[in-house]
Amino acid sequence: MARQSFLKLVGDFSFTDSSQFSKLLDSCIRSKLSATHVRSVHASIIKSPFFDEVYIHNRLIDAYAKCGSLEDGRRVFDKMPERNVYTWNSFVTALAKLGFLDEADSLFRSMLKRDQCTWNSMVSGFAQHDRCEEALQYFAMMHKEGFVPNEYTFASGLSACSGLNDMNRGAQIHSLIAKSPGLLSDVHIGSALVDMYSKCGNVNDAQQVFDEMGSRNVVSWNSLITCYEQNGPAVEALKVFHAMLKSNVEPDEVTLASVISACASLSAIKFGQVIRGRVAKIDKLRIDIILSNAFVDMYAKCSRIKEARFIFDNMPIRNIIAETSMISGYAMAASTKAARLMFTKMTERNIVSWNALISGYTQNGENEEALNLFCLLKRESVCPTHYTFANILKACADLAELHLGMQAHVHVLKHGFKFQSGEEADIFVGNSLIDMYVKCGCVEDGYLVFRKMMERDCVSWNTMIIGFAQNGYGHEALELFREMLDSGEKPDYITMIGVLSACGHAGFVDEGRHYFSSMTKDFGVAPCRDHYTCMVDLLGRAGFLEEAKGMIEEMPMQPDSVIWGSLLGACKVHRNITLGKYVAEKLLGVETSNSGPYVLLSNMYAELRQWGDVIDVRKLMKKEGVRKQPGCSWIDIQGHVHVFMVKDKRHPRKRQIHSLLDILRAEMRQEQDHAETGSLLTEEMDYSSTRLWDNTM
Repeated sequence: MARQSFLKLVGDFSFTDSSQFSKLLDSCIRSKLSATHVRSVHASIIKSPFFDEVYIHNRLIDAYAKCGSLEDGRRVFDKMPERNVYTWNSFVTALAKLGFLDEADSLFRSMLKRDQCTWNSMVSGFAQHDRCEEALQYFAMMHKEGFVPNEYTFASGLSACSGLNDMNRGAQIHSLIAKSPGLLSDVHIGSALVDMYSKCGNVNDAQQVFDEMGSRNVVSWNSLITCYEQNGPAVEALKVFHAMLKSNVEPDEVTLASVISACASLSAIKFGQVIRGRVAKIDKLRIDIILSNAFVDMYAKCSRIKEARFIFDNMPIRNIIAETSMISGYAMAASTKAARLMFTKMTERNIVSWNALISGYTQNGENEEALNLFCLLKRESVCPTHYTFANILKACADLAELHLGMQAHVHVLKHGFKFQSGEEADIFVGNSLIDMYVKCGCVEDGYLVFRKMMERDCVSWNTMIIGFAQNGYGHEALELFREMLDSGEKPDYITMIGVLSACGHAGFVDEGRHYFSSMTKDFGVAPCRDHYTCMVDLLGRAGFLEEAKGMIEEMPMQPDSVIWGSLLGACKVHRNITLGKYVAEKLLGVETSNSGPYVLLSNMYAELRQWGDVIDVRKLMKKEGVRKQPGCSWIDIQGHVHVFMVKDKRHPRKRQIHSLLDILRAEMRQEQDHAETGSLLTEEMDYSSTRLWDNTM
């Protein structure tokens, strides 16, 4: 209503009953007028004959609360000479809705009489303000005291179960609803049930409730679409969306945001572009910040960074969500400089923004930058999360930076991670710690972390088994595998790669054959190319070259360069030039540009002093245009990496390095000479060697 008309009505004192004032107060609420307007009505009520009516005071309390002035409502409540249950309900409801839950609870406990509305206000208020456990306690007390819940109670109770991801109590409420006549057909209750099962990750029950609904609204469809988008399979979200359109239900911004997110998960860029065209035709949706954020995220995840940037640049208001999506998109496109620039320009950052850039650095192998950014994060007193530590530990593992990895471990302990699954799962941080330690060669420390984890998943077992195998602890790897089976954890194909690799490194040929032949029957894991590679490596190391060759030829898939290369390396070790030539030809047929096969074959000929064949191999390399990339070595001294190549003379301290190498060469030559003449001289050499090192130190 217009303000002038409202003031004219307030100034009219010819009201014959209090219902006229009640209508005025309702108008204040509907028109969302300020508390000043309610005070004008209040002033007129004081001058009227209806000042003492409890009913009109109840309406005043409600109006003040809904117009944002709880203090005025409290004054009315305190001055009332007489109150009824509606008075108490009005103020309890106002307190609960506005989030003054402790005050609402205190007032609730002082009430002598309560009705269904009182209980509903408490259940609803606590559920709406994320105090879900207390909301369910009120729900239980209400039921225990004999009050019959209605659709509002049930909807609030289901909302609390959704907030807690508590499907057990949600199912109990579902049972109560089923016993209440007519409630299962209520569209709001049905939507709340779908949402509850969705938030608890139970896709099947969410779909069943949806299928049994007699009528559905946009909220019902949104709940099911969001269910599939968040829990998978995401393609079902798109199918439900199609069904929604066929049912002539108009999607809203919530629908479209979920559908766009599903497109991002599926990389369904074409379908996303169709949605983009639909949104562009509707002014209200075109400027919706949630949808704009969703489109930026979708294009970024689909590696369409130009389209993402176009939408981002045309957003009337840009927020931290869109900026973080752009950082992730640039990182995925290997444009870490652009990601860092976006990050630097952000006026506000949260931990998600930091994680996006740190993750981008680690994904692109820029591990030093990831570690530097983590140090900056700590200096700015930003609290890291599970994902921060997982990325930092990966960077330390890739760099074999044990010292920094141990520092990260200290931070992990300070933040109280327990390495367990659940709603706030942090088990992957423990797995990252194990991976870091074993890749840095500290298998014992990795195993200590493994033992101290509160919970372990398949990744935990796999990481430790592979860590043992790669560091030469074949026996320990197999012992741990047997313990894994005893624990009830089911091995997967990665587990079996670790087991076969352990057998290969430890020379357990029979055990390797056994596990390979039984993995499908005993564990349901069909051998893939990686498993065959492990077996060829195992057999090749042990000298069973023909068996390894036969296994490659009987593989159900085409062998790649890795598996042929493994057998060629074994042929060199065991000096089998005939088979080596055959394998080299096979390998060159798969990968002609790789210098590795040529070099291995050439070295094999050289060891047998077949110099003509060596020359032929070199000529073939030249003809095919294949060049051997020079190898390099590096050493990290006090945080500075020194890189060396063959005949490298660029190092500033090359004279000192070569001088020390000459000393070592001379000592090695003397050691060899004395080894040939007898043990007595060797003992003398050991003594002089020790004395030399004492002098140099």
